[in-house]
Amino acid sequence: MIVTYIFYILLGFLPSTIWLLFYLRKDLHPEPKNQILKTFAWGMMIAPLAAILEFALVWIIHPAFNTSQLATLLDQTSAGWRGIISVALFAPAVEEYLKYKITKEKISKDSDFDEPLDMMIYLIIGALGFAAIENLIVLLKDPLMTMSQALGTISIRFISATFLHALASGIVGYFLAKSFVKGSKGFPLVIQGLLIAIICHGAYNYLIVSSEKFPAAIFLIAALLAAMGLFVSVGFSKLKKQLSVCKIT
Repeated sequence: MIVTYIFYILLGFLPSTIWLLFYLRKDLHPEPKNQILKTFAWGMMIAPLAAILEFALVWIIHPAFNTSQLATLLDQTSAGWRGIISVALFAPAVEEYLKYKITKEKISKDSDFDEPLDMMIYLIIGALGFAAIENLIVLLKDPLMTMSQALGTISIRFISATFLHALASGIVGYFLAKSFVKGSKGFPLVIQGLLIAIICHGAYNYLIVSSEKFPAAIFLIAALLAAMGLFVSVGFSKLKKQLSVCKIT
């Protein structure tokens, strides 16, 4: 049993690890390994906090809610407006803000943070740590998935949920990097990046739940992720041209 759990834990980290290696290759000046691990760990640690805050927000609009009702509540087709708000607003807003906040506070003032591209890289790293915990929760839920179910679930989450987290934080990182140029006047750009990430994340969540009754939503999900991926790719290209030293004001 212990060996099985260890395997499932490693499997849960696999999607984040693959995407991490992919995005680290985009950095012109590789970051210190200890800083990468630290950022990934911070992303992991905020996942429980995000869950607590999301449950608290759900309780505000639905006081009778308890954890055993979560699956029903998150299905907006059966839970009405409460489900829609929970899936498309609360979860994206809490998660995108926390991923942004922890990276900005813990990483951006470090001496290794010395160019615009770093913010996109570090935000993506933190997001992948966050996604790793989500994957573990899915895999290790009671009762434990079968091996085939686990492999299928992780394969799907690799190209969907884990990728979504990385892209959404990459979008925030791009706007945050742009804000440095404007100094204290750049805060509206940060808000813009967060809003775009929250909207994209919310749309993804809504479409995922809707796909159970409307299979065509899968194509919209693919289009959304492709558009986000293109935006992040172009963002990397633009920031690679900016080699000036950045500092948080």
